[in-house]
Amino acid sequence: MKKRRSLAAILAVVASFALILAGCSSSSNKSSNNDSSKASMQNQVQTKSAKKVLTSNDNLWYMNGSINYKSKSGIDAYKFNSQNHTVTIYSVNKMYKTYSEAKKENDLDKQGTLKYTFKNDSANKPVIYMKGKLSDIPMHQTISVKNTVSGKNHQTKLKVSGYKVVRDLDNDPARQVWVTPHN
Repeated sequence: MKKRRSLAAILAVVASFALILAGCSSSSNKSSNNDSSKASMQNQVQTKSAKKVLTSNDNLWYMNGSINYKSKSGIDAYKFNSQNHTVTIYSVNKMYKTYSEAKKENDLDKQGTLKYTFKNDSANKPVIYMKGKLSDIPMHQTISVKNTVSGKNHQTKLKVSGYKVVRDLDNDPARQVWVTPHN
């Protein structure tokens, strides 16, 4: 009789653990589904290739650790010029809806202008190589586009969309987001 009670207790504990693990798995799947639904975008990033969106947009592209990352030294803002294949990098204090707005607020601290080229032929996951001088220091960086991302910047209340990227700055890779406000 004692053996049956012990066996029943052990089976109850094992069944409880199985239920707990199943609940955790279900919760994990729900959160990953929510993340993917947030990544679907309702603007040009979804309908055009990444290569085209990045270089044809006349707005600033903000690179940061996340959409709502708070940096004490400012946010890197990229402005592409597709005619001469250059990108000007600025440091700004916050995200602006338009380049003109940032210029009007006198919040464009120019760091330098780099030449850019695409290192692969992928339209949706391009690798962009940039080389030149930032603050009169020679540098190069590679930005590998990975997946789409969208969300809202809480500080400015701007809806933004863009890409998860890996920026390799002077052989120091870091995961970043590269976003621009919706028009």
